[in-house]
Amino acid sequence: MATHSRYSWQVRLWDPTRFCSRGCVQVQSIRVLLSGLVTLVLAGCATQGGGVIQTPPQPLAITRVTPPPPRHRTPRVLAEPRREIVTKWDRGNVGWTPASGISDRWKSIVIHHSGGNFGNAAHFDKYHRTVKKWNELGYHFVIGNGNGSVDGLIEVGPRWTKQKHGAHCKTGDNFYNDHGIGICLVGNFENTRPTGAQMQSLRRLVNFLTRETGILPSKIVSHGDVTGKTECPGRYFSLPSFRHSIDIYSAGVMR
Repeated sequence: MATHSRYSWQVRLWDPTRFCSRGCVQVQSIRVLLSGLVTLVLAGCATQGGGVIQTPPQPLAITRVTPPPPRHRTPRVLAEPRREIVTKWDRGNVGWTPASGISDRWKSIVIHHSGGNFGNAAHFDKYHRTVKKWNELGYHFVIGNGNGSVDGLIEVGPRWTKQKHGAHCKTGDNFYNDHGIGICLVGNFENTRPTGAQMQSLRRLVNFLTRETGILPSKIVSHGDVTGKTECPGRYFSLPSFRHSIDIYSAGVMR
């Protein structure tokens, strides 16, 4: 306490605890407040904007994005390539192309019917050997009708495998045996029509042969048209309609 000698009034140092009704005001609180003010003043002095307080940069907010689940794709199933049916008449060669390749001797395709409702390559081979006295099946190909073999089954004879002349269409000059590919469809087409499977197989086979040999559709003939001595392949087989059904592109000149 300090006193004045003349006026007798006292000057007391300020005690902040006097203004707190509960006596809980801490001097430390004032110190914290003053320290904060000093920090603000110093920060303001350090700025270039004349007292503008710059707050420290805030860290970038990173948003985590959950990727969508992978799309389930059904695996693409490739169609199995068509395979020609192979029988013992192929003599070890798979398909219609012989191991030695296709000869350039072929100039025509001759269509036959067997004349009976039952048959297959083995059946005709036996007949040609025992009755005709030939050394093997006279046709190059036989197409079944479901009686004796599968409907539409294409059997490849040994003459085609060996690229050997046929024994199916005899003429004076023997041109159609030497240069004609003989195809026999099982059945009697004087009485019934060829089956749908037979005609489909015949078109596939002839398209293949014309493409590989360069034979034109006009050179596709019937047994009866060539010899004039038989109705083969029968009145229910329309050669003009069949010729029109052949794929012209496949029957082109390119080999």
